Amino acid sequence: MRRGFVLAVVFGLVAATLLGGTFRSQAQDTSSTASPAASPAGSPVGSPVAVAGDVEAGKALASQCLSCHSVDGSQMVGPTWKGLYGHEVELEDGTTVIADEAYLIESIKDPGAKIVKGFPAGAMPPYGAILTDEDIIDIVAYIRSLAGE
Repeated sequence: MRRGFVLAVVFGLVAATLLGGTFRSQAQDTSSTASPAASPAGSPVGSPVAVAGDVEAGKALASQCLSCHSVDGSQMVGPTWKGLYGHEVELEDGTTVIADEAYLIESIKDPGAKIVKGFPAGAMPPYGAILTDEDIIDIVAYIRSLAGE
Protein backbone atom coordinates (compact mmCIF):
# COMPACT_ATOMS: atom_id res chain seq x y z
CA MET A 1 0.00 0.00 0.00
CA ARG A 2 2.77 2.44 0.97
CA ARG A 3 4.72 1.52 -2.17
CA GLY A 4 1.68 2.37 -4.30
CA PHE A 5 1.34 5.74 -2.58
CA VAL A 6 5.02 6.53 -3.11
CA LEU A 7 4.74 5.55 -6.77
CA ALA A 8 1.67 7.78 -7.14
CA VAL A 9 3.52 10.74 -5.60
CA VAL A 10 6.58 10.16 -7.78
CA PHE A 11 4.38 9.84 -10.88
CA GLY A 12 2.56 13.05 -9.98
CA LEU A 13 5.81 14.96 -9.51
CA VAL A 14 7.24 13.67 -12.78
CA ALA A 15 4.01 14.49 -14.61
CA ALA A 16 3.91 17.97 -13.08
CA THR A 17 7.52 18.59 -14.08
CA LEU A 18 6.98 17.36 -17.62
CA LEU A 19 3.77 19.35 -18.00
CA GLY A 20 5.31 22.56 -16.69
CA GLY A 21 5.90 23.85 -20.21
CA THR A 22 2.32 23.02 -21.10
CA PHE A 23 1.09 25.40 -18.40
CA ARG A 24 2.92 28.30 -20.03
CA SER A 25 1.89 27.52 -23.59
CA GLN A 26 -1.70 26.92 -22.54
CA ALA A 27 -1.74 30.16 -20.56
CA GLN A 28 -0.51 32.12 -23.57
CA ASP A 29 -3.28 30.64 -25.74
CA THR A 30 -6.00 31.44 -23.21
CA SER A 31 -7.43 34.94 -23.22
CA SER A 32 -8.21 35.71 -19.62
CA THR A 33 -10.32 38.51 -18.25
CA ALA A 34 -8.72 38.43 -14.83
CA SER A 35 -8.89 41.77 -13.10
CA PRO A 36 -7.51 41.45 -9.60
CA ALA A 37 -8.38 44.19 -7.16
CA ALA A 38 -5.05 43.60 -5.45
CA SER A 39 -1.83 42.09 -6.70
CA PRO A 40 -1.26 38.75 -4.98
CA ALA A 41 2.45 38.88 -5.78
CA GLY A 42 2.90 41.99 -3.64
CA SER A 43 0.49 41.01 -0.89
CA PRO A 44 1.81 39.86 2.45
CA VAL A 45 1.02 36.26 3.29
CA GLY A 46 -2.29 35.99 5.09
CA SER A 47 -3.56 39.40 4.00
CA PRO A 48 -6.98 39.54 2.36
CA VAL A 49 -6.75 39.47 -1.40
CA ALA A 50 -9.73 40.17 -3.62
CA VAL A 51 -9.35 38.51 -6.99
CA ALA A 52 -11.74 38.11 -9.87
CA GLY A 53 -10.08 35.67 -12.24
CA ASP A 54 -11.46 33.80 -15.22
CA VAL A 55 -13.17 30.58 -14.10
CA GLU A 56 -13.03 28.93 -17.54
CA ALA A 57 -9.33 29.75 -18.00
CA GLY A 58 -8.71 28.46 -14.47
CA LYS A 59 -10.59 25.25 -15.26
CA ALA A 60 -8.44 24.71 -18.37
CA LEU A 61 -5.24 25.31 -16.41
CA ALA A 62 -6.43 23.16 -13.51
CA SER A 63 -6.96 20.16 -15.75
CA GLN A 64 -3.25 19.54 -15.19
CA CYS A 65 -3.75 19.62 -11.41
CA LEU A 66 -6.41 16.93 -11.41
CA SER A 67 -3.89 14.11 -11.40
CA CYS A 68 -3.47 14.91 -7.69
CA HIS A 69 -6.57 16.96 -6.71
CA SER A 70 -10.20 15.94 -7.14
CA VAL A 71 -13.23 18.15 -7.71
CA ASP A 72 -15.74 15.53 -6.56
CA GLY A 73 -14.56 14.98 -2.98
CA SER A 74 -12.67 11.77 -3.67
CA GLN A 75 -9.37 11.10 -1.87
CA MET A 76 -6.24 11.61 -3.96
CA VAL A 77 -2.60 12.59 -3.39
CA GLY A 78 -3.64 16.19 -2.68
CA PRO A 79 -6.71 17.66 -0.97
CA THR A 80 -9.98 17.78 -2.89
CA TRP A 81 -11.09 21.14 -4.21
CA LYS A 82 -14.79 20.34 -3.82
CA GLY A 83 -16.17 22.73 -1.21
CA LEU A 84 -12.66 23.81 -0.20
CA TYR A 85 -13.00 27.55 -0.75
CA GLY A 86 -14.16 29.49 2.30
CA HIS A 87 -13.93 26.53 4.64
CA GLU A 88 -11.64 25.87 7.55
CA VAL A 89 -8.66 23.63 6.79
CA GLU A 90 -6.73 21.79 9.50
CA LEU A 91 -2.98 21.88 9.01
CA GLU A 92 -0.38 19.27 9.94
CA ASP A 93 0.74 21.36 12.95
CA GLY A 94 -2.81 21.38 14.37
CA THR A 95 -3.62 24.98 13.47
CA THR A 96 -6.44 25.90 11.13
CA VAL A 97 -6.79 28.38 8.29
CA ILE A 98 -9.64 29.52 6.10
CA ALA A 99 -9.18 28.49 2.46
CA ASP A 100 -9.55 31.99 1.02
CA GLU A 101 -7.78 33.63 -1.93
CA ALA A 102 -4.62 34.43 0.04
CA TYR A 103 -4.31 30.85 1.35
CA LEU A 104 -4.92 29.30 -2.09
CA ILE A 105 -2.44 31.63 -3.81
CA GLU A 106 0.19 30.84 -1.18
CA SER A 107 -0.53 27.11 -1.46
CA ILE A 108 -0.02 27.17 -5.22
CA LYS A 109 3.12 29.31 -5.09
CA ASP A 110 4.66 27.68 -1.99
CA PRO A 111 2.80 24.45 -1.14
CA GLY A 112 5.22 23.65 1.68
CA ALA A 113 4.25 26.78 3.63
CA LYS A 114 1.11 25.19 5.11
CA ILE A 115 0.70 21.41 4.87
CA VAL A 116 -2.87 20.11 5.13
CA LYS A 117 -3.22 17.44 7.80
CA GLY A 118 -3.10 13.95 6.37
CA PHE A 119 -1.21 14.90 3.21
CA PRO A 120 2.53 14.48 2.59
CA ALA A 121 4.90 17.44 2.61
CA GLY A 122 6.75 17.88 -0.66
CA ALA A 123 4.14 16.10 -2.80
CA MET A 124 3.33 19.29 -4.73
CA PRO A 125 6.07 21.30 -6.38
CA PRO A 126 5.94 25.10 -6.07
CA TYR A 127 4.21 26.57 -9.12
CA GLY A 128 5.09 30.22 -8.42
CA ALA A 129 7.93 30.05 -10.96
CA ILE A 130 5.90 28.05 -13.51
CA LEU A 131 2.56 29.84 -13.54
CA THR A 132 1.98 33.55 -13.97
CA ASP A 133 0.09 35.49 -11.29
CA GLU A 134 -2.82 35.68 -13.74
CA ASP A 135 -2.78 31.88 -14.17
CA ILE A 136 -2.84 31.42 -10.41
CA ILE A 137 -5.70 33.90 -9.99
CA ASP A 138 -7.66 32.02 -12.67
CA ILE A 139 -7.09 28.68 -10.91
CA VAL A 140 -8.21 30.23 -7.62
CA ALA A 141 -11.35 31.53 -9.36
CA TYR A 142 -12.06 27.98 -10.56
CA ILE A 143 -11.53 26.53 -7.06
CA ARG A 144 -13.81 29.26 -5.67
CA SER A 145 -16.48 28.26 -8.22
CA LEU A 146 -16.48 24.74 -6.73
CA ALA A 147 -17.42 26.03 -3.26
CA GLY A 148 -21.15 25.63 -3.85
CA GLU A 149 -20.92 22.14 -5.33
